Amino acid sequence: MPTPPLPDVPGPTGGYRNAPTGVPPYSGPALPTLPALDGTLVVDFALVGKAGADAGRAADGMAAAWTALGSAALFGAAPWGDDPALGQGFDQVFAQPRDDLLKAVQALPDTLRKLADALGATRSTFEKADELATELAWTFPVPGSGGA
Repeated sequence: MPTPPLPDVPGPTGGYRNAPTGVPPYSGPALPTLPALDGTLVVDFALVGKAGADAGRAADGMAAAWTALGSAALFGAAPWGDDPALGQGFDQVFAQPRDDLLKAVQALPDTLRKLADALGATRSTFEKADELATELAWTFPVPGSGGA
């Protein structure tokens, strides 16, 4: 019996392998408008703090994703069911990318937590530098006051 033709894939073509669509548009928060850069360092403490908090929440989310993904990979059905010829061949090709993905997802929460900690430390460093610069500025004499 001949195999019937496959239906057309709906949607635009191109893009990712096994997903014939284009790259999805960025839908995250709007990036802040930057002032004209003239050598001045501008730090938005609230935005750096928010980025650190967001990275911390993302780390928690990825830890949960790792748990779900690891459970699915370890306890899920065998690839292609019980067909020894097709299933075992698929599993031999599939096993290494699956293991690489699991390792990457397992490492992601720790990486995101380190990023969150680094952003928090960066914010603290810049805030302290801002405080010290303000204190130093108060030690200068007021222009026109005749100070040294």
